Parts: sequence; C-alpha cells; structure tokens
Amino acid sequence: MPSQATSPMAPPKMMRQRTNTQIAVESNQEMAASLIAAVSEKPHKTNPRVDSFAVEIPSNTIFVGHLNTDMDSIGSSIGAAYLFEGKACAASELNTETKFALKEWGFDEPVRFENYKGDKSKVCLMDHNQESQIAPTLDLNSICGVIDHHALQSGTVITDRPIYIDIRPWGSACTIVGHTFLRIRKHIPPKIAGVLLSGILSDTLNLRSPTTTDHDRLLVAVLAKISHCDDIDLLADKQFAAKSEALNHLSPYEVACGDQKKFNIKDEHGEMLAIGFGVVETTDPGGMINRIDELMIEVASLKAEQSLDFSYLAIVDIVKLTSTLLLIGKSEAELAQESFGVDVKSPNNDGIGTMELKGMVSRKKDFVPKLSKAIGEGFKASEPAIEKTKKQKEVVVEEVYGVVQKEWSLEACCNILVRKMKKGAMKRVSSFASMATPGGGWANIVRVPSRPSLATIEATPPVPEMFSKTPSEPSEARPLKAREPPPNQSPQQPPATNKSKNDGASLTILPLVISAAVGAGLTFVLLRATKK
Repeated sequence: MPSQATSPMAPPKMMRQRTNTQIAVESNQEMAASLIAAVSEKPHKTNPRVDSFAVEIPSNTIFVGHLNTDMDSIGSSIGAAYLFEGKACAASELNTETKFALKEWGFDEPVRFENYKGDKSKVCLMDHNQESQIAPTLDLNSICGVIDHHALQSGTVITDRPIYIDIRPWGSACTIVGHTFLRIRKHIPPKIAGVLLSGILSDTLNLRSPTTTDHDRLLVAVLAKISHCDDIDLLADKQFAAKSEALNHLSPYEVACGDQKKFNIKDEHGEMLAIGFGVVETTDPGGMINRIDELMIEVASLKAEQSLDFSYLAIVDIVKLTSTLLLIGKSEAELAQESFGVDVKSPNNDGIGTMELKGMVSRKKDFVPKLSKAIGEGFKASEPAIEKTKKQKEVVVEEVYGVVQKEWSLEACCNILVRKMKKGAMKRVSSFASMATPGGGWANIVRVPSRPSLATIEATPPVPEMFSKTPSEPSEARPLKAREPPPNQSPQQPPATNKSKNDGASLTILPLVISAAVGAGLTFVLLRATKK
C-alpha cells in the first residue's frame, strides 16, 4: 500500500487565560451599561417629598479616612466630598500607591486634617469606625456620619446624637460611595470614577481578595467604563508596583507601622485583650522576608509602646495570595497555632519565628476574625508565654529598642524614620539574640528569592493557561553580602569604622539591625553576612 503524505500537525491554539477582573467586567457589561445610562438621564423624582430626604449628610462636611492612610480611604473621601458637596482631607501621610493613583487621575493630594484651617464642625469618617484610627485633632462631637465596610468591634466611636451611618459588608468603601452615586442618580465625572476604581482595586487586590463581593465586581465594570480605563489589570499592577517599590526604601520602623491597626477583643471572661496587627502587601515578598530580623525588632517595640497582648506583622504576597506571619514570642505563636492550625517555623522553643498561611491575605476577613474567635472560645496562653508578654510590655522602649528619629536617606532621596539604638541595647534583648549573629539565627530558614520588580510592567497579554500552572521563579536567592573590605585590608579583619557624617547615608545595602551609638551621635550597622 503506497504511503500517503501527511500534512504537518497544526500548532495547538494558544488560549489566553482571563483574569478575575476581565471575567467580572465581561459578565457585568450589560448591567453596567444600563446603570450608566440611567445615571446619565435627567433624574426623575417619583415622590419629591420622599426623595428630598435621600441625602442625609449636610454640605460642607469634611470627609476623612483613617490613620495609616490608604487608597480606599482617600478615594472614598474624594468621591464622597464630590457627591455630598464637602471637603476631602487625609488623616496621615499618603503611601506611594495612593500618590500614584492620585497623579494618574489628575488629583492633588488632599490637605492633612490637622492642617486644614476651614470649618471642622461637621466630619464624616470614611473607611473606619474605631476611635484608635481617627485623625489627630478630630473632635468626636463633630462626627456627623460614618461610611465604612468594616465590622463594628470594641472601640467603635460613640456620639451624643444620631448620625448618618452607611456600613455594608462589601470589599471597599469606594464601592459604597460609587453605589450611592448610582442610587441617587448623580452623574460621576470620569476622574472621580477613576479614583473610586483605584480604591476598589487596592482594597480587593484587583478583585482577588476573599473580601470581594458581586457589588465590587459590578462597580468595577461601571467605573472602568465611565473613567475610560481600557486595561484594569494594568492599572492594578502599576498601583501594586508603586507600593512594592517604595517598601524597599522604607526603614524597618516605617514598614512595620505603615499599615498597623489595634483591636481590642473580649475573651470568654469579658477581659479585653489588645492585638496589634500590621500588614505589608507586596508583589515582592522576598524583599521583605529577607528583612525579617530588623522587622521583628519593630513589631516588638510596638508591643511595648502600645501595651499590646499580641503583636503581629503579616507579609502578604498579593501575586500568589499567601502570607508570612511574623511571630515575636510564645504568646503570638500559641494564639496563631490555635487560630490557624499551622506549625511555627522556629529554631527553638521561644516562639520567635514565622508561619506560612496559604490563601490568607485579608486582615479583615482572614486574620483578625480567626484570632478573635480563638480568644472568644477560651484560648489561654501558657504561663511562660504570659510571663514573657508581661516582660515585653514593661520594656522602656527608648532604653531597649532606641529612639525613632528622622535621617536623610540617599537611596530614598528623602528623610526616613529610623530607630537609633543605644550602645549595648541589643545585649539586653535576649529574645532576639539570634538576630545579632550575622548570617545565623532562625531567619535563614525562611529566606526566599526576590521576585522581579513590576515597576516597568507593560501591557502584555495574560499568560496562556497551559503555561500558568507553575509561575517561574529565580533559581536561587541572591544572598545579602557584607561590604567588601578596603584593598589594603585583610578579609579576616573587620573594616575600620568611618565616622564621617555621610557614612550611614551612603550604605546601599539593607542593615540587619540599627545598632549602638558610636562617638558623638554617629551610628553603625550590623551587616548580614550570609554564606554563599
């Protein structure tokens, strides 16, 4: 039988994998178009007497978010200020993601509330409801409203009169404000829609967080269309890249305090326990995990400064949706094990270590509820843990951990807040003795590769599904190296200390721990020396 020529097989068709955001926009296209059309029409009042009461926040109200200001609190404040004819203010310094988004949509940075010289008699709290998160100088008697998406826990604001309250179990305060525009049929300008969109993407991790609801997905579709945002995923990537890049230039103190909140939780006996929980969201968790040594010091100092019973910091990988929880002692380790059912990575039994929490990224939905449940259901720390916590809380921060002060950073090109420790202070911090050993200690067991920066990300098509199973990673982590000794100096001998006033600022590698004061107020750092 003669052989038949066979045509070469056609290459397999490459299918692009759709993202959560693309799916949300496509599935909500029809509804979004309908809502936009309805808002664009002239408002029709079916019952003028009833509709006149639709807006209950008076004009000239100040809308201000929480301390440790983020994109959702600023975006919702700007949107609400336009909606209700008021003024948007910021409670604290803006992070780099927020600054990027404001510039992207053509907004100036809102004035700080404490610096605002106008009328402060009417204030609406945005994206928070607890007194501990309120802007400095804010008079509680001036609060006339709260627009939020967080739980009502202990420490909620108390007013002497009824106020406007709009709290919904949605993923973002910007979603609530955007929906209110639609509900009262008020036109949303493109730049207002854009800043609200950025707020939703930030708080829901581009619709991937477990806090995301169908309301958030619908509003993203609506706001993207109004703001003419053609690539929502690219916008989210740029926002997250702006936040992640800035982390590399922040001091350990700024990283630990940047997004830390305090919660008071009742145990089964009605006793209040204070939990401090900080979050670092990044596309490059390796960069933060390789700084765990110095971050631990700051988490411990916060425990003493705020008299916390438990102090945590979670490094959240917003790409893989997983977190590394930092544990500074037995109390934190025991409560975390009870709450999350995961073993602690630690070289000894003092509780200092880390915990890997896959699929957990949200403080509001994942971390704090589980910690609260464990405490409410009878969790009891061991006696050694209680004794250790007592000692940690009684520490005089300035004497043991040092004083925080501003210092010029050549790398960041600005002043940063740095903790300056007194000579010999580290020797008194027995819990962290392993950290003082360059290249040694428990931190090495969690060292991971750093992911390439997203700062220069471009609008590239999504990765085909057939190749998306195992995202590529660098083959191995590049260890942090100590500075090379001068040419005329033996490698075995420590380099001479340069007491020039620019010495500390000229370092281009990350310090292990801000160490003892030397000479007339000058400092040196212990540099990590990991084995190749």
